[in-house]
Amino acid sequence: MIVKKAVNMVRKMDKRVLGVLENMSYLYVPEIDKKIEVFGRSRGEEMARAVRAPLLGQLPIEPEIAKLCDEGNIERYDGEIVARLGESLVQAVSVGVK
Repeated sequence: MIVKKAVNMVRKMDKRVLGVLENMSYLYVPEIDKKIEVFGRSRGEEMARAVRAPLLGQLPIEPEIAKLCDEGNIERYDGEIVARLGESLVQAVSVGVK
């Protein structure tokens, strides 16, 4: 519901929705090499289809991100997810540029 409201607001402002980013999508447990969907199955793809925008990525529940956010230092996070998200965002932006 929140995503749909945000998309409606953006469209009413005559702006383009670049994509959907699913936050807290899963928790990765490296000791057992497993992703756990703490809040139930992912609905990122479904949401992206519903708003006709690409799924840019799925952010995990990441203790390091939370710690850096709490400290006001999120720009110091340097995980693999940042690179993938950056690539997805560049691709989404370049699709609209002609």
